Amino acid sequence: MPISVRRVATQPTPKLGARTPTPYPRTPQAAPVPAAAAFDDFMELSEPRDFAPGSGTWGEPEDLAARVRWRYVQGLQVILQRQLEVLVERHQVGAFVCAVAGIVWVRWVAASRVFDGIWVHQVLEDHKATGRENCSSSRDNKKHDEVKYESDDDMLLQRKDRRKVEFAFLRSLRMMLPVYSTLAVCFLACHIAREAILPSDIYRWAMEGNIPYVAAFTEVDRFLGNSFQDCPLDARQLFRPVRVIGAWQLEAAAGSIAQKVGLRLPSVNFYAIAHRCLKDLLLPIDRILPHACRIYEWAMPAELWLSSNPARVPTRVCVMAILIVALRLLYNINGQGIWEICEEGRNTSESHHDTNSSTSRKLEASNSEEFGTRELLCAIAAAYDKINTTHDYSSDLRSYLKYCKEVIFTGITFSDEENHLIEIFWDMYKAREDDNPKDHVKSQSNSVEDIPITNGVKKHYRDGAFVEASSFSASSGHDEMQMLKSEMQDHGFHYMPPRKPRKSDGYLRYRRKRLSGGFVYVAHADYYMLLRAFAKLAEIDIRIMHISVLKLERRLACIEEQIERSLNTLQNFSTATGDELRSVSD
Repeated sequence: MPISVRRVATQPTPKLGARTPTPYPRTPQAAPVPAAAAFDDFMELSEPRDFAPGSGTWGEPEDLAARVRWRYVQGLQVILQRQLEVLVERHQVGAFVCAVAGIVWVRWVAASRVFDGIWVHQVLEDHKATGRENCSSSRDNKKHDEVKYESDDDMLLQRKDRRKVEFAFLRSLRMMLPVYSTLAVCFLACHIAREAILPSDIYRWAMEGNIPYVAAFTEVDRFLGNSFQDCPLDARQLFRPVRVIGAWQLEAAAGSIAQKVGLRLPSVNFYAIAHRCLKDLLLPIDRILPHACRIYEWAMPAELWLSSNPARVPTRVCVMAILIVALRLLYNINGQGIWEICEEGRNTSESHHDTNSSTSRKLEASNSEEFGTRELLCAIAAAYDKINTTHDYSSDLRSYLKYCKEVIFTGITFSDEENHLIEIFWDMYKAREDDNPKDHVKSQSNSVEDIPITNGVKKHYRDGAFVEASSFSASSGHDEMQMLKSEMQDHGFHYMPPRKPRKSDGYLRYRRKRLSGGFVYVAHADYYMLLRAFAKLAEIDIRIMHISVLKLERRLACIEEQIERSLNTLQNFSTATGDELRSVSD
């Protein structure tokens, strides 16, 4: 459509060859620009025009900062809302956590001071200072030549400067309100609501995509609309996390948020977490849990409260340590060699059935407590193999490819054609896998393979089932113990042989020794079986679990010593008072 041009009367009549050029068509995202103002009086443009979408619409840096900040805070709130919905709907968390998380989130945003008026000027000053340092360093390395810039170069420089300012605001926002703070707020809300949710659960669900985190930026535009109208940065640049923080850092982040917003937190819900751990290990809850609760109420260690210190032992490790001490007290696990007896009896059951049965009957009749300890250790060894610490996407190739498609590489396509091509390739792969099942499954069912099991017991795979090595070889008991000793050595433990029988076996406390510049931990096989099972359940190193147990034992010993000292003082006081009363009566 031709544009009508208003001419000034004083201007000379232009030549017939001169013709006003037709303007470029505007993109839908660009702001409407009056056509007459651009060509009035045939005046030259005061500044070069950029035909990129949305150029020239951001205005002052303060306006740009407000847009980026509002979009970022709104997007994080949407991600937090989606995470809470998934926790309630899929992971059976109480709906009360949503109300708690909302209050914590509002207070956390206010404590971050991200909406302060001074924030924009501070970021701009830091950006200018960084720019001056870069310019001074580059001026020293370059020759001082005269350079003439065209208008296109000026536009490019202006565009780069604006882009740098945008990312300066984004870096500051990510420092004040990190993306992982949504996970920390979720865990903190579960902690306040007394839910039996561990930080390792939040970490695992975030890694596997069971909680919106890595690919949560794809849902922000769906809830808030297209970000380009309000913010020059897209959702992937704003909310795509660099990595998933571990369970240890997640708990420290939750403690830091609670400290900054001024929350007085309770200790962890020991009863619920201990009940869950005993249930996962298939142990008798009614017998063990009451004794563990007594130790918890008596000791009340400080490690059961959240802390902002990232170097402190996590709270779940302290819960496991209390359970280990309770098990050792109840079942008298003090290095008597019960696990070695259990292994010998299981390995010689085929060759010496009669002798072993008579020996076991004598053992049951003479010491029922020892028989209960054997059952406990065997149950813990069986439960240790069933604890799955690997992620779901690592089970097979199809699961891993699906995980990469839906979580890792989601949102990187720029057109519908790319998405359609990816779907075609994915359908081709699934069809090919369905047509060609794995051939080695059939061969495995007809053969016997040695598969090392992580509990120190060597097993075989035959006819689709695991069979203990004792059914194949009666002399494999030494190999199993050697594997257990080798595993202990790999984790920094030194195997101790069983203690000799004593008339009164008290509670055995272990110590660590420093040899050749490092610590060496000594332990019996019975105690090590407890340590590694609870360490695997807590997803923590065995040595850290052992250190936590030692610390709890020292605390309990100190409490017992103080109680004994107080009782002796009270007894001496009562004796002295009685003597005085007798002297007065006489």
